Amino acid sequence: MAVMTTRREFIAAAAAAAAVSGVALERGEDAAERGIKVRFLGSGAAGWHKSMAKNPHARRQSSVLLDGRALIDFTKCSFDKLPEGCRPEVLFQTHSHGDHYNPLAAVKSGVKRMYVHETWASAARAEVSAAAAKLGLPAPEVRALQFGRFVEECGMRFMSVPANHSTSRVTDGVLERTSLYLVEKGPARLLYATDTGGICGDAARMIGIDPHIQKTKSPDGSDFIAPFVHTAKPITALIMEATNGDTDDDFRIFVHSSVQTVSRIVDMLKKHSRYAPPPGQSAYITHLAIKYREWPAEKVNADIPSTLRSAYDGLEVVLG
Repeated sequence: MAVMTTRREFIAAAAAAAAVSGVALERGEDAAERGIKVRFLGSGAAGWHKSMAKNPHARRQSSVLLDGRALIDFTKCSFDKLPEGCRPEVLFQTHSHGDHYNPLAAVKSGVKRMYVHETWASAARAEVSAAAAKLGLPAPEVRALQFGRFVEECGMRFMSVPANHSTSRVTDGVLERTSLYLVEKGPARLLYATDTGGICGDAARMIGIDPHIQKTKSPDGSDFIAPFVHTAKPITALIMEATNGDTDDDFRIFVHSSVQTVSRIVDMLKKHSRYAPPPGQSAYITHLAIKYREWPAEKVNADIPSTLRSAYDGLEVVLG
Protein backbone atom coordinates (compact mmCIF):
# COMPACT_ATOMS: atom_id res chain seq x y z
CA MET A 1 0.00 0.00 0.00
CA ALA A 2 1.39 3.41 -0.94
CA VAL A 3 2.02 6.07 1.67
CA MET A 4 -0.97 8.39 2.08
CA THR A 5 0.33 11.90 1.39
CA THR A 6 -2.77 13.99 1.99
CA ARG A 7 -5.47 14.16 4.61
CA ARG A 8 -8.10 13.61 1.91
CA GLU A 9 -6.40 10.38 0.79
CA PHE A 10 -6.17 9.17 4.40
CA ILE A 11 -9.88 9.75 5.03
CA ALA A 12 -10.84 8.10 1.75
CA ALA A 13 -8.71 5.05 2.51
CA ALA A 14 -10.17 4.76 6.00
CA ALA A 15 -13.68 4.91 4.60
CA ALA A 16 -12.84 2.27 1.98
CA ALA A 17 -11.43 -0.07 4.63
CA ALA A 18 -14.53 0.48 6.73
CA ALA A 19 -16.78 -0.41 3.83
CA VAL A 20 -14.89 -3.65 3.19
CA SER A 21 -15.07 -4.67 6.85
CA GLY A 22 -18.74 -3.79 7.27
CA VAL A 23 -18.06 -0.93 9.70
CA ALA A 24 -19.69 2.47 9.20
CA LEU A 25 -17.13 4.98 10.47
CA GLU A 26 -17.91 8.60 11.14
CA ARG A 27 -17.05 10.55 8.01
CA GLY A 28 -15.04 13.74 7.86
CA GLU A 29 -11.68 15.04 9.04
CA ASP A 30 -12.62 15.01 12.73
CA ALA A 31 -12.88 11.21 12.73
CA ALA A 32 -9.43 10.84 11.19
CA GLU A 33 -7.81 13.37 13.51
CA ARG A 34 -9.45 12.26 16.77
CA GLY A 35 -9.48 8.51 16.21
CA ILE A 36 -6.63 6.01 16.17
CA LYS A 37 -5.68 4.69 12.74
CA VAL A 38 -5.10 0.95 13.11
CA ARG A 39 -3.41 -1.14 10.46
CA PHE A 40 -3.38 -4.89 11.07
CA LEU A 41 0.01 -6.22 9.96
CA GLY A 42 -1.06 -9.69 11.03
CA SER A 43 -4.25 -11.17 12.49
CA GLY A 44 -3.29 -14.78 13.20
CA ALA A 45 -1.74 -16.79 16.00
CA ALA A 46 1.36 -18.98 15.99
CA GLY A 47 1.79 -21.33 13.06
CA TRP A 48 2.58 -18.94 10.20
CA HIS A 49 5.06 -20.20 7.63
CA LYS A 50 6.16 -18.83 4.27
CA SER A 51 4.16 -21.31 2.21
CA MET A 52 0.96 -19.81 3.64
CA ALA A 53 1.71 -16.54 1.82
CA LYS A 54 0.33 -18.16 -1.34
CA ASN A 55 -3.13 -17.93 0.24
CA PRO A 56 -4.18 -14.24 0.30
CA HIS A 57 -6.44 -14.96 3.28
CA ALA A 58 -3.82 -16.68 5.46
CA ARG A 59 -3.09 -14.70 8.60
CA ARG A 60 0.37 -13.61 9.68
CA GLN A 61 1.35 -13.42 13.32
CA SER A 62 -0.57 -10.69 15.14
CA SER A 63 0.76 -7.16 15.03
CA VAL A 64 -0.72 -3.68 14.62
CA LEU A 65 0.59 -0.32 13.46
CA LEU A 66 -1.04 2.70 15.13
CA ASP A 67 -1.19 6.09 13.40
CA GLY A 68 1.63 4.92 11.13
CA ARG A 69 4.16 5.41 13.94
CA ALA A 70 3.77 2.94 16.82
CA LEU A 71 3.83 -0.86 16.72
CA ILE A 72 2.35 -3.37 19.13
CA ASP A 73 4.28 -6.62 18.62
CA PHE A 74 6.35 -7.31 15.51
CA THR A 75 7.89 -10.40 13.92
CA LYS A 76 9.71 -11.27 10.70
CA CYS A 77 6.44 -11.91 8.83
CA SER A 78 5.13 -8.39 9.60
CA PHE A 79 7.33 -6.42 7.20
CA ASP A 80 5.41 -6.92 3.96
CA LYS A 81 2.23 -5.44 5.46
CA LEU A 82 3.91 -2.20 6.53
CA PRO A 83 2.89 0.71 4.27
CA GLU A 84 5.51 1.67 1.72
CA GLY A 85 8.02 4.09 3.22
CA CYS A 86 6.71 3.61 6.78
CA ARG A 87 9.32 4.09 9.49
CA PRO A 88 7.82 3.15 12.87
CA GLU A 89 9.28 5.00 15.84
CA VAL A 90 8.38 2.82 18.79
CA LEU A 91 7.48 -0.80 19.56
CA PHE A 92 5.36 -2.04 22.47
CA GLN A 93 5.68 -5.76 23.24
CA THR A 94 2.87 -7.74 24.84
CA HIS A 95 5.14 -10.67 25.81
CA SER A 96 8.11 -12.73 24.67
CA HIS A 97 6.47 -15.61 22.80
CA GLY A 98 7.99 -16.00 19.34
CA ASP A 99 4.79 -15.20 17.44
CA HIS A 100 4.81 -11.73 19.03
CA TYR A 101 8.47 -10.94 19.73
CA ASN A 102 11.53 -11.22 17.50
CA PRO A 103 14.67 -9.23 18.41
CA LEU A 104 16.09 -9.38 14.86
CA ALA A 105 12.82 -8.07 13.39
CA ALA A 106 12.65 -5.34 16.04
CA VAL A 107 16.13 -4.11 15.12
CA LYS A 108 15.45 -4.32 11.37
CA SER A 109 12.25 -2.29 11.80
CA GLY A 110 14.36 0.70 12.80
CA VAL A 111 12.33 1.61 15.88
CA LYS A 112 14.14 3.89 18.31
CA ARG A 113 12.44 2.68 21.49
CA MET A 114 11.01 -0.63 22.60
CA TYR A 115 8.81 -1.12 25.67
CA VAL A 116 8.43 -4.38 27.60
CA HIS A 117 7.14 -5.21 31.06
CA GLU A 118 9.73 -4.72 33.77
CA THR A 119 9.82 -8.45 34.60
CA TRP A 120 11.73 -9.24 31.40
CA ALA A 121 13.30 -5.90 30.46
CA SER A 122 16.89 -6.93 31.25
CA ALA A 123 16.57 -10.08 29.12
CA ALA A 124 15.07 -8.10 26.24
CA ARG A 125 17.94 -5.59 26.41
CA ALA A 126 20.49 -8.38 26.10
CA GLU A 127 18.63 -10.05 23.22
CA VAL A 128 18.09 -6.83 21.29
CA SER A 129 21.73 -5.83 21.76
CA ALA A 130 22.87 -9.21 20.46
CA ALA A 131 20.55 -8.91 17.44
CA ALA A 132 21.84 -5.41 16.69
CA ALA A 133 25.45 -6.60 16.86
CA LYS A 134 24.66 -9.50 14.52
CA LEU A 135 23.01 -7.18 11.99
CA GLY A 136 25.44 -4.29 12.39
CA LEU A 137 22.55 -1.93 13.08
CA PRO A 138 21.69 0.41 15.97
CA ALA A 139 19.82 -1.19 18.86
CA PRO A 140 16.59 0.43 20.04
CA GLU A 141 16.51 1.61 23.64
CA VAL A 142 14.59 -0.95 25.71
CA ARG A 143 12.43 0.65 28.40
CA ALA A 144 10.71 -1.12 31.28
CA LEU A 145 6.97 -0.71 31.85
CA GLN A 146 4.98 -1.00 35.05
CA PHE A 147 1.34 -2.05 35.02
CA GLY A 148 -1.09 0.82 35.37
CA ARG A 149 1.36 3.58 34.39
CA PHE A 150 0.91 5.63 31.22
CA VAL A 151 3.73 6.54 28.84
CA GLU A 152 3.33 9.02 26.02
CA GLU A 153 4.53 8.19 22.52
CA CYS A 154 3.61 9.40 19.03
CA GLY A 155 0.75 11.60 20.23
CA MET A 156 -0.87 8.72 22.15
CA ARG A 157 -0.82 7.40 25.72
CA PHE A 158 -0.05 3.73 26.30
CA MET A 159 -0.73 1.81 29.49
CA SER A 160 0.37 -1.77 30.08
CA VAL A 161 -2.10 -3.86 32.11
CA PRO A 162 -1.86 -7.55 33.10
CA ALA A 163 -2.97 -10.20 30.63
CA ASN A 164 -4.34 -13.56 31.68
CA HIS A 165 -1.52 -15.34 29.85
CA SER A 166 1.82 -16.89 30.74
CA THR A 167 5.27 -17.72 29.42
CA SER A 168 8.06 -19.86 30.83
CA ARG A 169 10.60 -17.03 30.87
CA VAL A 170 12.28 -16.29 34.20
CA THR A 171 14.57 -13.26 34.42
CA ASP A 172 16.62 -12.59 37.56
CA GLY A 173 14.45 -15.09 39.42
CA VAL A 174 11.18 -13.37 38.40
CA LEU A 175 8.53 -14.92 36.13
CA GLU A 176 7.58 -12.80 33.14
CA ARG A 177 4.27 -10.94 33.32
CA THR A 178 2.41 -10.49 30.04
CA SER A 179 0.62 -7.33 28.89
CA LEU A 180 -2.48 -5.94 27.26
CA TYR A 181 -2.44 -2.29 26.18
CA LEU A 182 -4.84 0.58 26.68
CA VAL A 183 -4.16 3.26 24.06
CA GLU A 184 -5.64 6.74 24.42
CA LYS A 185 -5.77 9.57 21.91
CA GLY A 186 -8.17 12.41 22.60
CA PRO A 187 -11.56 10.85 23.34
CA ALA A 188 -10.54 7.47 21.85
CA ARG A 189 -9.70 4.67 24.32
CA LEU A 190 -8.64 1.50 22.53
CA LEU A 191 -8.04 -1.77 24.41
CA TYR A 192 -5.72 -4.11 22.51
CA ALA A 193 -6.09 -7.51 24.18
CA THR A 194 -3.95 -10.35 22.88
CA ASP A 195 -2.97 -12.92 24.22
CA THR A 196 -5.34 -13.37 27.17
CA GLY A 197 -8.00 -15.63 28.63
CA GLY A 198 -10.66 -12.96 29.13
CA ILE A 199 -9.79 -9.76 31.01
CA CYS A 200 -8.57 -10.22 34.57
CA GLY A 201 -9.87 -8.10 37.44
CA ASP A 202 -6.70 -6.07 37.97
CA ALA A 203 -6.61 -5.11 34.30
CA ALA A 204 -10.30 -4.17 34.26
CA ARG A 205 -9.82 -1.86 37.24
CA MET A 206 -6.70 -0.20 35.83
CA ILE A 207 -8.49 0.44 32.54
CA GLY A 208 -11.62 1.70 34.31
CA ILE A 209 -14.07 -0.87 32.90
CA ASP A 210 -14.79 -2.84 36.08
CA PRO A 211 -18.40 -1.93 36.98
CA HIS A 212 -17.55 -2.39 40.66
CA ILE A 213 -14.95 0.41 40.84
CA GLN A 214 -15.81 2.59 43.82
CA LYS A 215 -14.09 5.25 45.83
CA THR A 216 -12.60 4.01 49.08
CA LYS A 217 -12.13 5.86 52.35
CA SER A 218 -8.58 6.61 53.46
CA PRO A 219 -7.66 6.57 57.20
CA ASP A 220 -8.33 10.31 57.44
CA GLY A 221 -11.81 9.87 55.98
CA SER A 222 -11.12 11.31 52.52
CA ASP A 223 -12.03 9.55 49.27
CA PHE A 224 -9.29 7.98 47.17
CA ILE A 225 -8.74 5.45 44.40
CA ALA A 226 -6.20 2.72 45.17
CA PRO A 227 -2.83 3.01 43.41
CA PHE A 228 -2.85 1.80 39.77
CA VAL A 229 -6.67 1.71 39.79
CA HIS A 230 -8.15 4.39 37.56
CA THR A 231 -11.59 5.91 37.86
CA ALA A 232 -14.49 4.34 36.00
CA LYS A 233 -14.30 5.27 32.32
CA PRO A 234 -15.54 3.37 29.26
CA ILE A 235 -13.39 2.20 26.41
CA THR A 236 -14.46 3.30 22.94
CA ALA A 237 -12.76 0.57 20.89
CA LEU A 238 -11.80 -3.06 21.39
CA ILE A 239 -9.45 -5.41 19.55
CA MET A 240 -9.35 -8.81 21.22
CA GLU A 241 -7.99 -12.23 20.44
CA ALA A 242 -10.09 -15.27 19.55
CA THR A 243 -7.44 -17.97 19.46
CA ASN A 244 -9.91 -20.65 20.53
CA GLY A 245 -12.18 -19.95 17.57
CA ASP A 246 -15.83 -20.70 18.21
CA THR A 247 -15.39 -23.12 21.10
CA ASP A 248 -14.60 -22.93 24.79
CA ASP A 249 -13.90 -26.68 24.85
CA ASP A 250 -10.15 -26.10 24.66
CA PHE A 251 -7.48 -26.44 27.35
CA ARG A 252 -6.17 -23.03 26.28
CA ILE A 253 -9.22 -21.41 27.87
CA PHE A 254 -6.90 -20.55 30.79
CA VAL A 255 -4.69 -18.31 28.63
CA HIS A 256 -6.69 -17.57 25.46
CA SER A 257 -10.16 -16.38 24.46
CA SER A 258 -12.88 -17.56 22.08
CA VAL A 259 -15.40 -15.71 19.92
CA GLN A 260 -17.96 -16.37 22.64
CA THR A 261 -15.68 -14.88 25.29
CA VAL A 262 -15.21 -11.68 23.30
CA SER A 263 -18.93 -11.45 22.51
CA ARG A 264 -19.89 -11.85 26.18
CA ILE A 265 -17.35 -9.21 27.23
CA VAL A 266 -18.71 -6.76 24.64
CA ASP A 267 -22.32 -7.36 25.74
CA MET A 268 -21.47 -7.03 29.44
CA LEU A 269 -19.42 -3.85 29.00
CA LYS A 270 -22.17 -2.25 26.93
CA LYS A 271 -24.78 -3.21 29.51
CA HIS A 272 -22.77 -1.47 32.24
CA SER A 273 -21.80 1.52 30.05
CA ARG A 274 -18.12 0.56 30.07
CA TYR A 275 -17.89 0.16 26.29
CA ALA A 276 -19.14 3.10 24.26
CA PRO A 277 -17.99 2.87 20.62
CA PRO A 278 -19.03 5.45 18.01
CA PRO A 279 -22.22 4.48 16.14
CA GLY A 280 -21.62 1.63 13.72
CA GLN A 281 -18.16 0.72 15.01
CA SER A 282 -17.68 -2.97 15.83
CA ALA A 283 -15.22 -4.74 18.09
CA TYR A 284 -12.55 -6.65 16.16
CA ILE A 285 -11.28 -10.17 16.73
CA THR A 286 -7.67 -11.01 15.88
CA HIS A 287 -5.02 -13.63 16.69
CA LEU A 288 -7.23 -16.16 14.94
CA ALA A 289 -6.09 -19.77 14.82
CA ILE A 290 -7.13 -23.27 13.78
CA LYS A 291 -10.65 -22.96 12.32
CA TYR A 292 -10.36 -19.37 11.03
CA ARG A 293 -6.65 -19.23 10.21
CA GLU A 294 -7.10 -19.22 6.42
CA TRP A 295 -10.72 -18.11 6.11
CA PRO A 296 -11.46 -14.81 4.30
CA ALA A 297 -12.83 -12.13 6.62
CA GLU A 298 -16.27 -12.22 4.97
CA LYS A 299 -16.62 -15.91 5.80
CA VAL A 300 -15.53 -15.36 9.40
CA ASN A 301 -17.95 -12.44 9.78
CA ALA A 302 -20.84 -14.66 8.64
CA ASP A 303 -19.91 -17.15 11.38
CA ILE A 304 -19.64 -14.76 14.35
CA PRO A 305 -22.02 -12.42 16.24
CA SER A 306 -22.89 -9.23 14.38
CA THR A 307 -21.33 -7.10 17.16
CA LEU A 308 -17.91 -8.43 16.11
CA ARG A 309 -15.83 -8.15 12.95
CA SER A 310 -12.85 -10.17 11.86
CA ALA A 311 -9.54 -8.41 11.35
CA TYR A 312 -7.43 -9.46 8.37
CA ASP A 313 -3.88 -8.74 7.28
CA GLY A 314 -3.65 -5.28 5.74
CA LEU A 315 -6.99 -4.06 7.07
CA GLU A 316 -6.83 -0.38 7.99
CA VAL A 317 -9.53 1.32 10.06
CA VAL A 318 -9.92 4.42 12.20
CA LEU A 319 -11.26 3.59 15.66
CA GLY A 320 -12.81 6.38 17.71
